[in-house]
Amino acid sequence: MVEMRLFKRYKFSDKQQSLGGTISTLMGLGALAILIYGIRLSFLVQGHAGAYVGSLALCSLLLSCVGCGIGLISFREEDKFYSLSKAGSLLCGMIAIFMIAVLLMGI
Repeated sequence: MVEMRLFKRYKFSDKQQSLGGTISTLMGLGALAILIYGIRLSFLVQGHAGAYVGSLALCSLLLSCVGCGIGLISFREEDKFYSLSKAGSLLCGMIAIFMIAVLLMGI
């Protein structure tokens, strides 16, 4: 009989998530929420939203760039878990690349 002990994971550490990683992840989720809201708003007004949706896009780009920077700086913290740092940096980086691509398509 296979013991289930192989699938249990125990944490014998007093490490915590890095603060910068948590902030980066929250900023990435905020940027994603703003981006989704801007896309939804643009669809609702059939593409005639103008500067309002543009300002939402720039706000999303700014949040994602700052979040990516904070996420990358958070790897300097010692004795921390870095999973939120990785997730936040990756999410913010992908949103920033997407928003820069959208900006370049509009030029």
